[in-house]
This record gives sequence, structure tokens and C-alpha cells, in this order.
Amino acid sequence: MQQAELRVGDEESFLHPSELEEELRQGRLPCSAEVRYAPWTGTEFARLETIATLTSAVDAPAARAAARLARRPVPWATSLLCLLLILAFFLEVWLSQRGLELARRGAVGFESTILEAAWWSAWTAPWLHADLRHLVLNLPLLAYCCFRVERVLGMTGLVQVLLGASLGAALLLVPFSALPAVGSSSLAFGAWGAQLGLGLRLKEAIPSNQRSAYGWRSYILCAFFLMPGFSAPNVSVLAHVGGYFGGLAVSLWVLPETLAPRTGLGLTRLRALGVCLGLLALPAGLAWLLASSPTLLCALNRPGGVPKHGLELSLCWRMAKHPGSLAGLDAWQVGPSSDSALFAASHLLRQPDELDPELLQQDWERRLGESVIPSELPALQEGWRAWTFTAKNRRVFEQARVEGARIYRIGWYTQRAMAPPREAFYEAVLRTVRLSESAELKGRREAWSKQQNAPQRAYEYAAALQEVGRYEEALAIFSGLETREDGWEWESTRARFQLCSTHPRLAACAGAWREDWLKKAELEDVEIRVPAIRWLVAEGRCAEAQKQALQLKGLPEVEPDEVKEALGTCEAPLSALPH
Repeated sequence: MQQAELRVGDEESFLHPSELEEELRQGRLPCSAEVRYAPWTGTEFARLETIATLTSAVDAPAARAAARLARRPVPWATSLLCLLLILAFFLEVWLSQRGLELARRGAVGFESTILEAAWWSAWTAPWLHADLRHLVLNLPLLAYCCFRVERVLGMTGLVQVLLGASLGAALLLVPFSALPAVGSSSLAFGAWGAQLGLGLRLKEAIPSNQRSAYGWRSYILCAFFLMPGFSAPNVSVLAHVGGYFGGLAVSLWVLPETLAPRTGLGLTRLRALGVCLGLLALPAGLAWLLASSPTLLCALNRPGGVPKHGLELSLCWRMAKHPGSLAGLDAWQVGPSSDSALFAASHLLRQPDELDPELLQQDWERRLGESVIPSELPALQEGWRAWTFTAKNRRVFEQARVEGARIYRIGWYTQRAMAPPREAFYEAVLRTVRLSESAELKGRREAWSKQQNAPQRAYEYAAALQEVGRYEEALAIFSGLETREDGWEWESTRARFQLCSTHPRLAACAGAWREDWLKKAELEDVEIRVPAIRWLVAEGRCAEAQKQALQLKGLPEVEPDEVKEALGTCEAPLSALPH
């Protein structure tokens, strides 16, 4: 077969037509080269791009890219992008001076994107910067990398790469990063990734004098400037990695009009528009889905709470990683800069078995340093009670429960309005709360089981049981010490009288043992006598209670007010009371 005579500039050569077509398709021959081949051009030379037979080769992506790179088009889109970033920064500064915290709702991350339901943050985060230095460091690298990408893919291709970078950064940041992120560095890394992708995709179609900016060679320059960011403080590595692979993936897959056949450009542009809209809509859909169930991204599989005192709950890794203190209570935040937190606490009460909302209100007023307005709500779990305490700029939800002499408290605190996804997430954590044996109770039981003949161990174990409201068990152990003759029989009896004076209907309080010990006890033993009065009053036996009170009259060990308080509704005439 006759060979085609090829002329590139001042050089002439001969190629087989099929080889010529393949060289042209791969971008290794410029479309402006001239060829003379009788079946195609007759006896004259003609430019390759004008020959109908070679139309498909001229329209191949590599050939189109080579022709575009040879023309060195002006990067209008990159210039516009840099200008808009500068304007966005000054707008951010202006708005922040007026109290609008753009970074809080515009940053991309689990807390802002999911818990605050800011589905748009994947697209707003690259336009926000922490300060002028942040912008100045990002802008030159972004401009260079985007310039290189735009030179191949044009404006629409660059837009798709940047959308892919933003989406890639969000897909890594939201589920895996402890911190939200802002800044255009994710776009710069995305464009850098696209430089690698275009080099791998186009190979020798890139003119030799421009190949250093694409493929693996791009690392020579870019790695020197971009890689140090991985070790810098307060830099989101995940945003960089996600942006890089997002830009790389799009550059390998996208077909913008600069690489598409010249025929049907309208359809190509419509397809590119659809891709852009799809990339824009994807974060919104994912954020909406995950906001309805944030535990899908942060499973509640970490222990938390106050296990020392028998209060436990399950946290996700984000909260377990950020423990702290809230006005003296154990607390956990989703992130280090969160303005809300979960809290848990366990305290001893002065009055066992009493849950007093007024005391909780006073406690929060003391902790917050301002007055609060209480409002009772349905509790999240059976056996608990719940309230909100609202201050001027703060709000607390608390769920509380009393067992014996101990109150268990758990809830959340916020300095601003609570978004529904965040409230749902906190409630999911609060529903995992469970009461278990405290470390102290376990220790007392183990010590008692090893030395059951030691009265002190038995007494301490019974006292620990009483503290957590296990009264019948406590009374059973106390009663087991009444046959001793070393003083512990009196200590245990005093504890039994005290417990039965507040819980007279317990089965272990029945029997004749009260009367027996009242006969044995000295009048000065007020730790038996006064609880006995209170116990008799609770049973409605006023005459006996008053008789016990009269026996204490005049004793210096007895406080008249204490006896009067114990008599309560059975109070005798003032003349009959001890002075």
C-alpha cells in the first residue's frame, strides 16, 4: 500500500496510513501537520484536521488535548476562581465583624455537616479561610495546579475536578475527622491529583515541553510545596487526601468538551452540566440521610459514664476522644471546639430516695452562675425523670434518677439553639444509660466474701448496699451482726433503726427486735432512740412515740429540736417535751 507523505514544519517523513491515523489519535502528531496521500488529498498536501477520513482520529481525546495544549489557551477560569476566593475572604471578614460565624456552619465535618444539618458545607468550606495567611499560602498553589488542569480540560472540566475534590474531601472528613475543616487547600490537592490523572490518561499526547507538569513528574514541583502541609499543625490531612483522590478520579473519568468530538458539543455540554449537578446534589442527599441517624457514622460502642459510682453509657469514638468537665460534671464533646456537651454525674443525697427538682434547679443556677427556668418533660427511659433548665443563652436537658442515697444524672448542655439532628444524636446516647454496681460496692462485696467473719467488712458491705437502695439486703447483713458481743452489734442496730425509720414498711423491719433493743439500749443512745420515735410516728403509734420522747426529757445528750422534729404530727404538748 502507498505510504502517506507527512510534513511537520520543515521535516518530512513517510508513514503507513494506519500508523499515521494511530499517531494522530494518540496525540503524537499535531492536527496542524500536513499530509499528501492520493486517496485522501490527491496530489496536494492538506492539513490533517481537514481530512474527512481522519475526523475520528482528530476528535480522539488525546488528539484534542494535544491540539489544545499546543495553543496554550489563557486560563480565564483559574483567574476568575482566584479573584472570587479573594473576594470571598474579605466578605467573610466583613460578616465575622458583624457577629456572623460563617466557619461554624460553613465548615465541612461531622458536627457541622451532620449534627447541624449544614448539607451545603461540602461546597462552602473551600471558600472559607481561617485568616489571611491561610489564604495566601493556598492561593499560589491552587492557581498553578488549576492553571495546568484548565489548560487541558477547559473551564467545565476544571469545575468538575474541583467539585470532585470538594466531594472527596467531604467523604473523608465527615466520617473520620475529629475536626471540621475550611480552606481551598483541598481544591489545590484535587487539581494536583488531576495533574497526575491527566498525565496517566494522555501520556505522550502532552507536548514534551509540558510533560513535567503532568503525570508522576508533577510530584517534582508540587510535592515540594504541598507535602509539608501533612505535618503542619491544625492542618486536615484527610481533607488533602480526599481532595487529591477526588480530583484524580474525576480527571480519569470526565469527558469535557475539550476532549470530546467536535460534533455534538451541545450534548457534551449538557452531559457535563448533569455531572456537575449530580456532584452538587450528592452531599445534600447523603447529609440528609445521615442527619436522620448520625449513629450510622459514629457507632455507640465506647464505654463512658461514671462506672466508679455505677452509672454507665455508650459513646461513639468522637465523644470518647474528647472527655472534659462541664461546671464540675464529667462531660464529653463531639469535637474540641464544640459549644455543647453530654454530661453524667452521680452524687450522694442528704435525703435518701427523694428527687427534688428545686434542688436540681438550684444546682444548675450555682453551676451556670445565673437563674434558670425549669420545665419537666417526658423521660427517655422508664424509672427516670427529665427536665430542661433554660438560662439566658444556655439550655440544659437533664434526666435524673434516685436509688437509695445516690442520685444519677445525665443530659446535655448547649450554648445555642439545638439542631434536630444533634438533639436526636444526644438522645440516642442518653438512651444507652444503665445503672450497674459501683466500683465501691463491688470492692466491699469482694472484701466481705473473703472475710465473712470480720464484722467490719460485713458492716461496710451493708452500708454500701444501703447507699444504692438495696435496703432488704443491707438489713439482712446488719441483722446478722446482732448476736456479736464486740460492739458491732450496736453499730449494726443503730444502722437498722436509722434505715427502718425512713422505710418502715420493709419486710426486714418487722418483728419484735425493735422493742428488744429499745429495752437494751441506754437512754443516752440517741442514734437508736430518736430513729425509734420517727419509726413509731410513721406507723401511727403516737402514744408510744410520745412515751419514748418523754423518757429523753432533760438528758443533756438530747437536742429538744431533734426530738420535736422526730415526733412530727405526733408532737406532744410543749409542757410534755424535754427541755
